[in-house]
Amino acid sequence: MRHDWSWKAATKCFAVGLLVLGLTVGLAPVVGAIPINAVDGTWQDALPGGAATIDNSGIPRTARWGTPIAPTGQSGYNWTPAASFEAPTGTPFSLGTFNHLNFPITGTLLTSINMNFSMTIDALAPLTGLFQFTHNETPNLGTPDVVTISSPFLHTPFNYLGTDYFFSMLGFSSDGGITIVTDFTTQEGLENIAGLYGVITPAAIPEPATMLLLGSGLIGLAGFARRRFKK
Repeated sequence: MRHDWSWKAATKCFAVGLLVLGLTVGLAPVVGAIPINAVDGTWQDALPGGAATIDNSGIPRTARWGTPIAPTGQSGYNWTPAASFEAPTGTPFSLGTFNHLNFPITGTLLTSINMNFSMTIDALAPLTGLFQFTHNETPNLGTPDVVTISSPFLHTPFNYLGTDYFFSMLGFSSDGGITIVTDFTTQEGLENIAGLYGVITPAAIPEPATMLLLGSGLIGLAGFARRRFKK
């Protein structure tokens, strides 16, 4: 009787284990695309203080600085957030368009400015944070300027439809996301255009080998109990 109970118990354990294994694989599948309802970002905290004139009242959000020495006007940034879209998981996507108006200027030069960024995923609370744009303004001699972005979003977690994901800000891209950099080199006398790119990735899930080992262990348990029963 004791052997028979052991066999039944092991068989039941094996069946429950397979059920758990199936549920682990089947529940909360990774979604192919995440709905982004809104992206935004407003300029603030320009340094040195008072160096930039900021206007967040419309789209694009703008920041301007310097005294123009050419008809092109002041140097500055334009930021145009993307409209609502479906963000593919595991593939970089554009959050909006960043323009650097790199025009000849004198006077007080910008050294850095922050963007108060937000992104709303479906009905979830927005992901928010400050990006700092560090600006290296070079002399008006044809030498490129360099805009560097530092991101607070590195593997920022969120849950969508029962699955855990990470959002990360990647940086600038001028070729549709093929090449992404944190330092945007801009040419003198031009309006330089780039996209700001991010990526959404699923959180770690059990590797296939791990699932195979779990299944093999359950089968081994059942086999062991069967041998005990035969004895």
